[in-house]
Amino acid sequence: MSARLLLIADPGRYPDADGDVPCFYRAAARHSDLEPLHLATDQINRCLASQWQLTPLPAELDHPSFLALGKAPSLPFVAGEIDVVFCRSLKPFPPGYLQVLEGLEQRLRFLNRPSSKIQQLKPQFLSEVAEAFLPAHLVSSDPAEIAAFLESHGQVVAKQGNSTQAQGVFRLHRSHGVYLIEHAHGQRAEQRSLSAVLEQLQRGTDEPLQFMRFLQRTSEGDKRVVVLDGQILGAYVRRSATGHWVNNVAAGGRCALAAITDAERQAIEATWPAYASLGLRVLGYDFLQDDCGTWRVSEINVGNVGGFARLQQLGGPPALDHLLAWIADFAGADAALQIRLAQPRDDAAIAAIYQRAIDQGGITMDERRFAPQAVAEKREELRDRGCLLVATRLGEVLGWAELKTYSPRAGYSRCAETSVYVHPCAQGQGVGAQLLQQLIAKAQDLGYVHLVAKVVAGNDHSIRFHQRFGYECVGIQRRIGYLRGRWYDVMILQRLLQAEPELING
Repeated sequence: MSARLLLIADPGRYPDADGDVPCFYRAAARHSDLEPLHLATDQINRCLASQWQLTPLPAELDHPSFLALGKAPSLPFVAGEIDVVFCRSLKPFPPGYLQVLEGLEQRLRFLNRPSSKIQQLKPQFLSEVAEAFLPAHLVSSDPAEIAAFLESHGQVVAKQGNSTQAQGVFRLHRSHGVYLIEHAHGQRAEQRSLSAVLEQLQRGTDEPLQFMRFLQRTSEGDKRVVVLDGQILGAYVRRSATGHWVNNVAAGGRCALAAITDAERQAIEATWPAYASLGLRVLGYDFLQDDCGTWRVSEINVGNVGGFARLQQLGGPPALDHLLAWIADFAGADAALQIRLAQPRDDAAIAAIYQRAIDQGGITMDERRFAPQAVAEKREELRDRGCLLVATRLGEVLGWAELKTYSPRAGYSRCAETSVYVHPCAQGQGVGAQLLQQLIAKAQDLGYVHLVAKVVAGNDHSIRFHQRFGYECVGIQRRIGYLRGRWYDVMILQRLLQAEPELING
């Protein structure tokens, strides 16, 4: 039985019949194991209704028919009739686009999870996951830090988050007291102050920008390596026909097949598991050469990843065929929940789930940017008398749970604190219950007899959740937390585990 594949794209943005998305649509329409359906990007709000009007692709889809899909007949479908979703929309994403898709994660299986795309768009994300493989870089909105970085490196490249095809890429340097800004597509501007530069680049937000040292060998080309669920499918180099410092195809870059170096393989092997744990499986790695000729990561794309059709057009591996076969398999893959000890590959996903709780407020008293490195440190701290568990489905981390000693003082050696966090897309599915059950079992194995959970007052769902597992409220710490101009109370819950009487009685 064929798998229903929902494709979301704006065909009008692909006038070239040989582009990656038109080629993908045609190949999907012909694939015997797929039943592709189309939804236009600007119609995404249809997914808020109980029934969606979707356009089935004809088996023979020529380019004029592809461009006219918005006028083709549609049929009603419900979420349960869709097996898998692949978003092929170009950035910048329309306001609310990813948020609508995020709301569907409980009901739909995505190749690249929308909620994780939201996290990946944050400027800090790439440096947190791939710092060791990047050129000299800075993520900041602080004028003093940015000025120092410019002073140190002379020419730098500034990147905006929600952009594609080099639309949000600028070369920046200072000369004779004037800041010179060159857009990737050639437009130039001058600013007298760094604050004016930042105002232009930040577009009225206070979001940090990503800065990288400008690499002098950039005009020699940038390399795209296509990766599918950890498997490297092939690579090609894009070079500007005019010697410009921007090489991508949208800017007129010419393509040729390329070998993959050991350094590139090392970078991919070290980073793709973090993306997979976030439910980001279709990746396009971009590399640039540094001054020594080593290819360094400049970007890891997870949105509308191109290159599959291009590899085949260049006479390379059948990457597009491989992608379609993989999608058909993924649509029917076993989605059983697994609970296991956290591994380094899970750090980014754990951090992202916790960051959501921080950003939402009223769940934790933390306010820092919680990076994967903080999770790595946590795993190390918990090695002897605690544990960090994750719940995964299809390799995606859906939740995590922590068991840690209550206090380093000897008298509290039998007491531990528990915490459970579940991604919104998995709430109400028993993920938290399985995590806490295994956490309690682990606590017993480690000899703990008293468990403590601290819950911000007002988080009634969490309080009821703990009470289902034998926790009881034993007190309230009044006005103990203060965040974002508001005071918080914290509920203390405890559970006593079975133990020998003499241990309980002291």
